[in-house]
Amino acid sequence: MEQQDINKQPNRTQDDYFDMTHSPLLNHLRTETKKSKYETPANKIGDFLAKRLWTWFYYYFSSRLGRNYPYPTYTGTDKGIYNIKPTDTDTVTIAIVADWGTDTTQSFDVARKMEEHNPDYTIHLGDTYYVGAPHEIEQNFTKPGSPWVRGSKGSFALLGNHEMYARGIAFFKKLLPTLGIKDETGNYAGQKAGFFCLENEHWRILGLDTGYYSIGKIPIIELLPGCGPDSHFDKKLIQWLYEDLKLNDANDKRGLLILTHQQYITAFKDEGEYLVPAEQLAKLIGKTRPVVWIWGHEHKFSIYEKAQVNGGITAYGRCIGHGGMPIELNTFERNSNSHGNSKLVMVDTRPQPGSDTYPLGYNGYTVLTLQNNQLEIGYFDVNGKLFSELWTADTTTGDIKGSIDVPDSTALKTVDNKPWTDAVK
Repeated sequence: MEQQDINKQPNRTQDDYFDMTHSPLLNHLRTETKKSKYETPANKIGDFLAKRLWTWFYYYFSSRLGRNYPYPTYTGTDKGIYNIKPTDTDTVTIAIVADWGTDTTQSFDVARKMEEHNPDYTIHLGDTYYVGAPHEIEQNFTKPGSPWVRGSKGSFALLGNHEMYARGIAFFKKLLPTLGIKDETGNYAGQKAGFFCLENEHWRILGLDTGYYSIGKIPIIELLPGCGPDSHFDKKLIQWLYEDLKLNDANDKRGLLILTHQQYITAFKDEGEYLVPAEQLAKLIGKTRPVVWIWGHEHKFSIYEKAQVNGGITAYGRCIGHGGMPIELNTFERNSNSHGNSKLVMVDTRPQPGSDTYPLGYNGYTVLTLQNNQLEIGYFDVNGKLFSELWTADTTTGDIKGSIDVPDSTALKTVDNKPWTDAVK
């Protein structure tokens, strides 16, 4: 496993990320001002005006008006479908984190905790801040000593909206070639597209791209109700699901775990629900076959009970968007009109000690452990394990059955006094 350089220091602090917006304009502004801060801190304002003002305008307008990076897919023998059957042990471990690429002390701490699990595979569910620019990809993922932990057998990433603020160029050109399956030479063979499948005889873990179409091109239009981007799957991804993965094969009844950046449902104000990808999946597997769906995007740790919305699939939703961004607890107001509001079972609202003036929650990550037909999902913060779920796949029916193990000592609370078992029933 690739080791971190203990001498590498974070370049940013959580203060840099307070009151984060979804505005590409402001995120490009922050990217350029932070360049000035860390490269020539003696004269930040003067340096920005002299060197960064025009680069801000250039990168913003080229990102908004230029073409996105051409959407890649798998060609040749590599179809992006990898057998993860264990070799020297009877289990496979996968560490997953979302919204992690902040280059802060907190993101370093989360990465070190992930590394302690000695994962076979690691997966980032997207968002490198502020705009997934080349220097931000380098600092978080690819520069020698960068904090990202690559699994001993492979490492993968999904595209978030923040990488698309820079048209996805650095994500596809700089990051993905350093990921993928580790080959016989000890090198990572490269992730050839923004989606993938890790599978064994009982489970399929699908990393699917909702980020590419998460950014509109006309800022005024996308602010109108119902006119924003829908984060739909690209037609090349759909073709892969049909022709290579054969997800519509009714005879393949392995358990399904979906990974995306954007959420299916939400319970919170100022957050959207992205129903189109769920509807696209329903055309392949139907509306009633249950799946576990883990996403990021919202900077929260929250758990939902089983939900099926409109023409979408049936899913047990889990948001793990608390990987590296500050968890601003004053943004947790519920939205009674969201489909996910009545389905919310738990959201982690524990304030960190010492954050009374500006309450912040805990950062964390998730670890999957596969053994035969069972899939354990462990949820962690930087202090240790919070609770876990155990899912069992029935390959004769396509059903999955879940149980939940929450320690009596936990400080986590369910919403509206719901029983924890609502999350898995």
